[in-house]
Amino acid sequence: MNTLKFILSAGVAMLVPLISLANPVVYIPLGSANEILIVDAATDKKIGKIGGFKNIHGLSLTPNGEYLVAGSNEEVVAGRPKMAGHGMMSGKTATSSKPKKAPAVMARPAGVSEAEHKKHHPQASQSQTAAKIKAADHSAMSGKPSKAKTGKHKGMSDADHKKHHAAQAGGLLPAVGVSTVSLIRVADNQLETRIKVRGMAHHTFVTPNGKYAVSTHTTAGIISLIDLATKKIFRNIYTGPQPNYVVFANGGEQMYVSNAGNNTLSVIDTKNWIVSRNIRVGKGPEHIVISPDEKFVYTGNARDGTISKVSLKKLKVIKTFTIGNKPHGIDISADGKTLYATTKKDNKLVAINTKSGKVKTLKLSPAPYHLEVIGNTGKLYVSSRKKPLIWVVDAKRLKVTGKINIRGEGHQMVVAN
Repeated sequence: MNTLKFILSAGVAMLVPLISLANPVVYIPLGSANEILIVDAATDKKIGKIGGFKNIHGLSLTPNGEYLVAGSNEEVVAGRPKMAGHGMMSGKTATSSKPKKAPAVMARPAGVSEAEHKKHHPQASQSQTAAKIKAADHSAMSGKPSKAKTGKHKGMSDADHKKHHAAQAGGLLPAVGVSTVSLIRVADNQLETRIKVRGMAHHTFVTPNGKYAVSTHTTAGIISLIDLATKKIFRNIYTGPQPNYVVFANGGEQMYVSNAGNNTLSVIDTKNWIVSRNIRVGKGPEHIVISPDEKFVYTGNARDGTISKVSLKKLKVIKTFTIGNKPHGIDISADGKTLYATTKKDNKLVAINTKSGKVKTLKLSPAPYHLEVIGNTGKLYVSSRKKPLIWVVDAKRLKVTGKINIRGEGHQMVVAN
């Protein structure tokens, strides 16, 4: 008996046999277009879409294929969007203002001497903050930060004191709002539930056992874990400023999180849900990928144009590849021999031999962005940050073989085999 599946086409749900769909199928969140595009990777043709989601950026799939987990990049404070969001493109499908940069340090309040201010904030440099966090501070994560001895200065109101400390832990934005993570049934492409989360929902992931969805929240300095059975927040974990991407190892017993704000890769013990270690990597680690043999994690470092190769045995960087200005997307071949990455500013897609370090380059313009190895098809999909399109690239020859016109911009793609 043929398995049945709903596909949305032009906003209309169609019931079609799953067996008739060429595998794999690729789901592409389109950010400012407020929808998810569905593509048949065998033909690179659009076969459907799922609408009704604000500024979808992060997307992942449960191991059993039951749910898509979609993160909304629109953060709302006091009922109003905080900013246009990471996914908006200026002058294209939506207008946007540039995200405000968080202060690196907290400004000294009027009436407080420099000596008093430093005493009140015995704080290491931003790059050292996460490395000095004690594991004990994470052992009972209930979503609330540990309380520090930061009594307010005499003459300062409680409101001013709270506002002053809102930018702590490496420069978190002063006002953290809420966004949503949505669970979408793959069987009929319908929304099942939305879960409110703290800060901007950036990227999403699912633990290998399918028990939890994980979302990174760059503006709140946390990752959230959603229990997929109860559809509720299970735990928030403070990993460091601007957590961005997640990978798993050892069947999910270890989880690794890149923290762009303090140049670290957090190692999380998922049995106890604590940060057990922080590894210093390059500057501004964003997207990361784990090798198929789970021996190495590669971090794309946006602020210094490099990729760090981290040994999970030695828990340190063992090699650094310099690839170009503003690395962003990253993925690895099924055999682990080739690492692919984009550089937005240099308009390049690079292929790196993970053993020799030899680099091949393909010019892509403008601003190659997210990328995904598409199963065993021999293809890469690469989105543009500045134009509504997906490049289809022959992974072996590193050559563009086609383009997919989209709306909005392509973000964290999901391949369903």
